[in-house]
Amino acid sequence: MHSLLKAGMRRRLVFSLLVLASALMTSAQSTLPDTDFEQGSVIDHVYVNHALRITWELPKDWTVQSEGGSMLGENYHVLLRVLPSGIQSQDFIEFNYSRSADPIGEGTVLQNKGWEPLGNPGYYTLGGGIPTHRSDYKSKSEPTRYLTLLDGQHYGSVTLILNADSPARIEEFGKSAGQMKVQPDWGSPEAATPMSPGSQPLRVRVSQGVNQGLLERKVQPPYPDAPRKAHIQGAVVMLAHVSTKGKIKNLFVLSGHPLLNPTALEAVSQWLYRPYLLNGKPVEVETQITVIFSLH
Repeated sequence: MHSLLKAGMRRRLVFSLLVLASALMTSAQSTLPDTDFEQGSVIDHVYVNHALRITWELPKDWTVQSEGGSMLGENYHVLLRVLPSGIQSQDFIEFNYSRSADPIGEGTVLQNKGWEPLGNPGYYTLGGGIPTHRSDYKSKSEPTRYLTLLDGQHYGSVTLILNADSPARIEEFGKSAGQMKVQPDWGSPEAATPMSPGSQPLRVRVSQGVNQGLLERKVQPPYPDAPRKAHIQGAVVMLAHVSTKGKIKNLFVLSGHPLLNPTALEAVSQWLYRPYLLNGKPVEVETQITVIFSLH
């Protein structure tokens, strides 16, 4: 009887530990643990952040500024702040990170800080792997200044702030920011390819529903033993690049549980689509793919 009681206690202890581990991992599933947070560093004008899998080669005439708090509040960390026009100018670019998994959307936090919105020009993919929502503002006071937020989800929330004295300078800064590279979770990083005026887009963004309609071969991911036993379930959301031949080129995890992500990546990397046609010609596609793991 004594041995049976001890065995029962051990089983309850193991189950309790599994439940606790599941809860802890679920709470941090789409963010970086505190121990993994990395400020990043600049060496020879190249910004590198291993935790966020980001590299960004900065123009040689930009000045790196380390001090200063984030415009977005205390929940955001300033990973990088640069002065593109020299230290005497008010122009700056600020790269922010928050462990919160919720992007700030249209950046309404700025509307009470002397900025008025100019509208929403749409979406932008930062570094080829971070889909962002773009919001434009101008200052309510003179001299007029302009500000753009590129706000997206990447192991939490990342926001790039572009601040300049004219819309033309904002676009110039945006092109430089486009040189940022994000290492995919599956696939190979790509070099940015410039487009000539009037040329057909090299890659178009389509909705998850439209892309689902082109799916020809779907590999269903098996439920991994460890998360199943720990009663871990949920969705793995990925950003995908699909080639002109309908094959998966790159996959970036936007959110998902660490124990579920590898299985989802392996399965989705084998999916095959019909080519997406634009003006009768196949083009690459950028889209989101969601894989749901459910115990029921």
